[in-house]
Amino acid sequence: MTQSLSQRVVQGAIGLVVGLKSTLRTMFEPKITVIYPIQKLNISNRWHGLLALPIDPETDNDKCIICFQCERVCPDRCIHIEATGKGKERLLTRFDIEMDKCCYCGLCVEVCPTEAIVFVPHYEASTFNRANLLYDLDDLHRGTPKEPIATGVVKVKRPAPKRQTAAPREGTVIP
Repeated sequence: MTQSLSQRVVQGAIGLVVGLKSTLRTMFEPKITVIYPIQKLNISNRWHGLLALPIDPETDNDKCIICFQCERVCPDRCIHIEATGKGKERLLTRFDIEMDKCCYCGLCVEVCPTEAIVFVPHYEASTFNRANLLYDLDDLHRGTPKEPIATGVVKVKRPAPKRQTAAPREGTVIP
């Protein structure tokens, strides 16, 4: 059964009104745009950002007991740990994480018995140099990216240069 031209026009107009209703409603709602380098959104506590090694405030030492579980469980093999000594006398000499290899799966955080390795809510870890993505013990204690990502992004308004007036041509009369 075919529809008449007038019925098809009415159905098309109804479809147009329904679609435009959604568009108009969205157009007059408040905007949620964030001007990124200047403003930043809050991050969830469950965010898998950069990794850090917090220092125990009671003993002022690493929480790491050098059990090597995080190194063993890492699927990307990006954690490298070295220690000297035996038993309880063991000292942490190297704890490196190659962040360019890390897949942020969180297995190292889950397996750690002393919560010595944690995620921190930093998400700005981009860099132009791959060597900056190797985080050593000092970087992991700091828990922040090595270099800020937003440098050079924010434009600074500079004062307009002073205009130089052209020298008058020969034969021009200046009042």
